[in-house]
Amino acid sequence: MVINPGHPLSEAFGGIHHLYANKKAVKGYQTGKFPDGAVIVFDLLEARSADNAVTEGGRKVVGVMHKDARKYAATGGWGFEGFKGDSMTDRAVGKDAATACYQCHTSRKDRDYVFIQPRK
Repeated sequence: MVINPGHPLSEAFGGIHHLYANKKAVKGYQTGKFPDGAVIVFDLLEARSADNAVTEGGRKVVGVMHKDARKYAATGGWGFEGFKGDSMTDRAVGKDAATACYQCHTSRKDRDYVFIQPRK
């Protein structure tokens, strides 16, 4: 997915999106219910346009969702993390990422709080 300028989420999520899922997350995509241990990684890269082509630029954010119904009961069973650029320690959202991310994901409660659906 590519979010371009002009889209309502462009400021926060503009760029090229790559999503990665472990086997448990793939099962969740297939059934609509993600089991504990499911991990989804959202990799957001700058989108560079030149010469009638769009190419990947630098990494903006890496977001991670980890399903553990007991540990993350207050946030729909999901733990949320977000890191700036290529850092593994510099938080994109701050100390309260779980609450900030979860607030947006509640709109997808019917899909176990997951936005993206697989292509068929």
